[in-house]
Amino acid sequence: MKPKVLFLVTMVFLPAFAFAGPRNSANIELDQPVTIAGTQLVPGQYKLIWEGNGPNVNVSFVEGKKTVATAPAKLMSNPTNEEAIETATQTDNTQILRAVDLKSVAIRFEDAVPGAGN
Repeated sequence: MKPKVLFLVTMVFLPAFAFAGPRNSANIELDQPVTIAGTQLVPGQYKLIWEGNGPNVNVSFVEGKKTVATAPAKLMSNPTNEEAIETATQTDNTQILRAVDLKSVAIRFEDAVPGAGN
């Protein structure tokens, strides 16, 4: 009787997981402190998780199991297929995260740098 119940539960929930779709994420490593959405990120490994439809997404920066920052961004194609982290220098010499370029997509934090000179 138990295997039959487990089979029925699996058959009910499996389609829901199939249509949920994969989470969009990537791992990055920062080699210097950067600021995003008012939060300074220290050098280290982060997982980026972006959610949203179309080009407008919300990006979470996760360190270990803790979300340390969230910022709005635009998801674009990356025609160069090169990976890079783009920053801009503020007048006080702090680095602001402008974009993360991955193999197939670029995540642009367009509102991250009001009045930046870089």
